[in-house]
Amino acid sequence: MYGRPFEILEGDDLQSLCEATIKKGGGALATNTAMMCRPFCASGAGNPIISAHRSPIAGFEWDEVWFGFEDFTSEEDFLRQHGYYGSGRCYIVVQVDGRKQLVALKDFIRHVPDAILGPKLKSLGHGMFRYSKFFINKNRLPHHTHDVKEEAYWIEPTMIPDYDLFDEQCFMSIGLHENFGPAELRKYLTLGGWNNPMQKIKQHARWFYMRPGNAMIMKTQNLHGPAAFLPHYEPQYLDDGYRMYEPMPKIPRSLLVGREIPARLRVTDGEAEAKIDRDEVLDYLVSDEALDWKNMHDPLYGEKHSCTPILDPETSDGKDATDHWVIYGAFGRNNNHQVLASKRLVLQPGVEYCMKDPVGSDMICTAGVGTVGTHVAAAPRALKPGDLGNWCFVIPAQTAKDVVIKNTGDSEMVLLRTFGPDHPTMPVLSWQDRSQLVVKPRLAKK
Repeated sequence: MYGRPFEILEGDDLQSLCEATIKKGGGALATNTAMMCRPFCASGAGNPIISAHRSPIAGFEWDEVWFGFEDFTSEEDFLRQHGYYGSGRCYIVVQVDGRKQLVALKDFIRHVPDAILGPKLKSLGHGMFRYSKFFINKNRLPHHTHDVKEEAYWIEPTMIPDYDLFDEQCFMSIGLHENFGPAELRKYLTLGGWNNPMQKIKQHARWFYMRPGNAMIMKTQNLHGPAAFLPHYEPQYLDDGYRMYEPMPKIPRSLLVGREIPARLRVTDGEAEAKIDRDEVLDYLVSDEALDWKNMHDPLYGEKHSCTPILDPETSDGKDATDHWVIYGAFGRNNNHQVLASKRLVLQPGVEYCMKDPVGSDMICTAGVGTVGTHVAAAPRALKPGDLGNWCFVIPAQTAKDVVIKNTGDSEMVLLRTFGPDHPTMPVLSWQDRSQLVVKPRLAKK
C-alpha cells in the first residue's frame, strides 16, 4: 500500500480476528491514513502530508485523505501501474503475533456485518453507505457534477494553518445564473468551446464564501467547483464518480505546474462516428435528466443549503464536552432523501467521555491528543504515504454507545464523525420537513 510493507490479510477465516480486534480496541477500530491523488490536483495549505512526499508520480499529488471508503478509487488502476496500491481505500489495523497488519474495511464488514453496520444499515445491502475525506487542493476545481453521490463541506477551524490565507481562495462556484441555460451551456461543451479561453462556464456561476465554522450540503447533478486551498471536510455518498464540464482554469506556473484533466474524464465533443451521436451526447449533458436546473438556477442555493452548528444536549453537557451537528439536511430534488450527517465533538483537557451514538460512524481526530477506546489518538502532522497516523477510526454500530474517549492533553481534543442514513435523529435544514425523509435508494452508476 503506497509502496509501504504492510501485509494485507485476506481470506474466509478472519471472523475471530475481526471480533477480537473490536474487543481489544475498546469498541473502536483504528484505520490507515488513506490518501488519494489525481493528475489535475495539487496539495493546498494545511495538508498533513509532508510536502516532500506529496508527489508520488510526476504530475500527481496527494491532495485528499479519505475515511471509511470501502472500494478502490477511480484512479486505482493507474496508480497500481506505478507501484501504489489501495488509494483512498480504508483498511482496519489488526494485531497478529505482535505485528500490525491490515484487513480491508470491505472484508472486515463481510466477516462481522452485524457488529459494524447494525441492523438498519445492514438491511440496505451496501456496506457503510458513505465515507468522508479532507479535500485540500491548491486551486479551484472546474465546474463538475456527481450523478450519484451527494456531498457536503465543512471548514474545520483546527485544520487551518493560517487564517490570513482565508481570502478569495475560499469562494466556491455554485450553479449558473438564470440567463445561462441549456442552450448556452451546450455551446460551451463543444470542442471549440472547451478550448476557448473566453468560454469558461464559471464566469456564469454564482460564488459562495465558505468560512470556518459553517457547512453546506451539495445535491447531485448540480454544477459546482469547490475552492479547497484550505482543508475541506467532505462527507459523501459511497461513490467517487464525477463529470467535468470544463477544463482546468489557467493558473500561474508559480502556483501550479500545468496539470490537465485527462481526456477520459472530460465532457467535450465525444468521439463518435456520426454527428448525430455527438448531438445526442450534448443534448443529454445539458438536459434536466443530467442536470438539476431548478437548483442550479436558484440564486439562494448557498444560503438555503448552509448548516449552522446545532448542539446536541442528549450527547454532551455543553461545557466539558460539546457535540454539535455540523452537517445535516435532506438531499434529493424533492428534499426527502436521508443520506448522511456529521458531528463535531470537542472535549476539554482531562475529560473522559463515553459515546452515546445509536449507530456507527467513521471518526477522525483533528486537534489534541488522547485515546479512542484503547487506541492512541492525535491530530495529524507531517505524515508520509503509508503512515497509519493514529487519527482515523471506525466506530462499529455494536459498540457506538460504549466507546470511551479521553483527552489526555493540555488543549481541546476535536473529533469529527460521519453517520449514514441509519441515524434516527439527524436534523434537517429549517425549511425542510423531516417527516418526509426516506433513505436514499440505491442507484446504479451511470
